[in-house]
Amino acid sequence: MKRNNEITGKTTRNRTAMILTECIRKVQVLVLIVFLFSAPLLYSQTPELATALIKTGRLWGGMVANGDQGTFDFRAGFFPNDFDILQYRGQQSDNYFGGGFRLAATNWRAPDDSLYPAAIFGPKNDFYPAGKVTVPITSYIRYKYPEQTINGNPVTIPMFTNYDPSQFTTGTFDQIVSASNKNVLGVEVKRTVRAWSQTYNDNYVIVEVELTNTGVDLPGGGVRLDTLHNFYFGMSQGMANNYYSYGSNPSPPVSERPNYQYVWQNYYGARPGDSLRVFYFYNADDPATPGDNMGAPALSQKGRLLNTNYSFYTILHASAVPYTNISSDSDDPLQPRITYIGTETRIPSPGSGEDPYGSKNYWAMRGGYSDKYPRPGTHPGTHHGIMNDEQGSPDFSAFPAGTVQAVNSKNFSSFGPYTLAPGEKLRFVYAVGIAGIGAQAAKEIGEKWLAGTLTNPPNMPDANTGWLPSNFAFPSDATEMDKMKARWISMGRDSVMLSAWRAKWNFMNNYQIPQAPPPPSHFSVTGYGDGVELRWRNAEGEARGDFAGYLIMRRVSNTDTIFYQEIYNSDASDKASEHIYKDQQVVPGAQYYYYIQTKALIAANDPLADPTTRGKMMYSGRSYIPNVSFINPPRFSTDDMSRIRIVPNPYNINDPLLKVYGYTDQRGINFFNLPQKVTIKIYTENGDLVQTINHDSPERAGSLTWDMITASQQVISSGVYIAVFQRPDGATAYHKFVVVR
Repeated sequence: MKRNNEITGKTTRNRTAMILTECIRKVQVLVLIVFLFSAPLLYSQTPELATALIKTGRLWGGMVANGDQGTFDFRAGFFPNDFDILQYRGQQSDNYFGGGFRLAATNWRAPDDSLYPAAIFGPKNDFYPAGKVTVPITSYIRYKYPEQTINGNPVTIPMFTNYDPSQFTTGTFDQIVSASNKNVLGVEVKRTVRAWSQTYNDNYVIVEVELTNTGVDLPGGGVRLDTLHNFYFGMSQGMANNYYSYGSNPSPPVSERPNYQYVWQNYYGARPGDSLRVFYFYNADDPATPGDNMGAPALSQKGRLLNTNYSFYTILHASAVPYTNISSDSDDPLQPRITYIGTETRIPSPGSGEDPYGSKNYWAMRGGYSDKYPRPGTHPGTHHGIMNDEQGSPDFSAFPAGTVQAVNSKNFSSFGPYTLAPGEKLRFVYAVGIAGIGAQAAKEIGEKWLAGTLTNPPNMPDANTGWLPSNFAFPSDATEMDKMKARWISMGRDSVMLSAWRAKWNFMNNYQIPQAPPPPSHFSVTGYGDGVELRWRNAEGEARGDFAGYLIMRRVSNTDTIFYQEIYNSDASDKASEHIYKDQQVVPGAQYYYYIQTKALIAANDPLADPTTRGKMMYSGRSYIPNVSFINPPRFSTDDMSRIRIVPNPYNINDPLLKVYGYTDQRGINFFNLPQKVTIKIYTENGDLVQTINHDSPERAGSLTWDMITASQQVISSGVYIAVFQRPDGATAYHKFVVVR
């Protein structure tokens, strides 16, 4: 018995331990879940893989703590097509949000004491397989989403980062993200991204990079301090795997979808007289398609242009020499001294005697490829390679590193060479952005092009090529109408240069440009029988000295071929603890979307505002109003059951009026002239109950839209249906309707 008791005691203790272990595990899982949902910034327990989302203006994406690639996708959530957003997915080693930098040096000793004649390393490598984070990633935002309700129902969209106004004691940016990682060369890379929601500066972010030679980390611990010779800092940008919010709703046929990797590329800043340093992409014609399809016209959608935006990065500062005190840091206007373009796998190899270091990548990074195929007329002592839109060929791939197959042509910049001693620093600041003629102009120009009524844009610098290079070559079969379309698209280059200039102004003025006003703190939309009522509050915005009123915009449908229209525009006297506006110019049953913006006036003599914006109106950031929910304005209720109507009847899923009414999925049947309270039961012609709907409207709404979903969550099929309407007092009415799918 003693032995049995010992066994029983051990078994009991084991079971107790197992139960305790399982409880601890469940608590740990619960704590982890709570942590993940309460801290939207962190998406990994591993510091190297932690990410921060950036979606304050028109450039959306994310930063990875280790400085390498990530995966970001906003399409399933709030991704407003009317705002024309570029989303960087992060799956390439690109510079959009401070990622993918390459550092290089010669005669470098590795942590294992091996010697590299030429060493080029990114954030991850054999020495740092996951990278190495030295300062964890942080992200803060100045304003948060308003508390929003639609017909009394909360619209809940989680904040994508940490709301903390106390982090914004200097500068007028609206989001700041920072992290530091260690490159195996012994250089700490501190990255800071700033983003604005301000009307004239919301189409770019500014990335600041500080490099410090802190020494090579040794395997057994400790640091070896080495001077880095022939040191280069390199970055690149491509268009692979990016998303645009505009142009996919309605989705064009596969044959008309733009290939965003078919691009013309150019660097402005290589030649004497260039006033900025800007690398940019814009859409190129598909050489295999007849005519000139620049801009990706959707022939099946009246010709609207789907790809007219330029993406760019512009250099704002590049250290002339290493420094230890930032007060002695100065800009070298000739950096980057090396620029080139191409799909990396297609870059030609160096010729005999051209590469003393035995590294093709280092050869290209220090200017060898650019010298092999030089761009004419550049600054002496620089190495700028050819640009494909200046080659006199209509084929964007007609250059040594060009290709149509598996294309991912990038814009490469290299800064150097430097001699970087232990403790010394280098600083590089650049802006990444998107600019162009705009979605509404793209639709109008494309439709006129297809109709044959398009004319040339005004004030073209070149009568033949517009804002394109003077030797730009159109396809041989391009019509004059095609060329006019291309000239309109080329106006986007002017917008790129204006954006780059504004980013430079912003940087030179220590990020103190006029601050964007806050969005309303509360916003509600409620449908009544006599219109749609909008209520909002904004004590913070109205307390500002530059407050100038409100703007309310409305549209039918969420398709990107229909644009918002102004319905309310007030001035600085529009202050109240709560505002109420009734929109009575609505069609009952249609699907409407609303957003509201706070206005603020930039003073005409504001020295911190760039001269092109002084005296102009600013608006709170468009991304702060996640208008993902629509409202169907109802009719007034009535107790006269004989007036009930069902529309459309018959229902036909291909009826074009459904699109006019803004139905996003073209599925909906409306019941009009309902009592305030009524039960609706829908039966098949055979008497089978399909769905029961209880209509009880405190707003005395007399209409209701049914999504045609049965009680078993199935879409109804074609046929004849009977709707039975019954008031609480027993009064009953019957109506038939027909569905054709």
